[in-house]
Amino acid sequence: MKPEPAAPFTFPVAKVKDFLTTRDLAKRTLRDLQDETPENTETVIIDFDGVVAMTISFADEFLGEYYSALAGRDALPAVVALTGLHEELRETIDICLQRRDLIAAEERLGAVTLLAASNVITETFELAQELARRVGAFTAMNAASQLNISAPNANNRLKKLVSARALIRQHGVAERGGKEFTYVLPKLAAATPHK
Repeated sequence: MKPEPAAPFTFPVAKVKDFLTTRDLAKRTLRDLQDETPENTETVIIDFDGVVAMTISFADEFLGEYYSALAGRDALPAVVALTGLHEELRETIDICLQRRDLIAAEERLGAVTLLAASNVITETFELAQELARRVGAFTAMNAASQLNISAPNANNRLKKLVSARALIRQHGVAERGGKEFTYVLPKLAAATPHK
């Protein structure tokens, strides 16, 4: 029997410091995040509320390492979002993630957007949001027909969103048999209040 997922977990980064500098501090912060995240947690919110400034080296060692470790794995957490960012932090994180060819989801004012994403991935995420509102779970074929691209191309784009923990992939069975993935958007608003 599969264990029940733990409640959404919020990690308040400002508890470490409001000026985030040095790779050593970032390594300790990453360790704290990993150690404090309850087992079986599906949703992790990394909250930057109260953080005044962060160096690119801190962002790289903290978020760059965290998202790199998650990329390409189907392990939990299934959803990760950043929140509480002001413009300067957003720019720092963008630089860090772009250098590593990573993206992240940001929840702000009830809306979810992407950081460090290309126009193509942003377009795909916006379509995913639209499809999720209209039909709920959708397939790569649904996305491909809307984007006028091949299903494998749509699947590659959606895979990148899943690796960034901005989209959830679920295993299913195709109408004609065989495996088929469906995609759903995470419900982030419910996770935000847990501090």
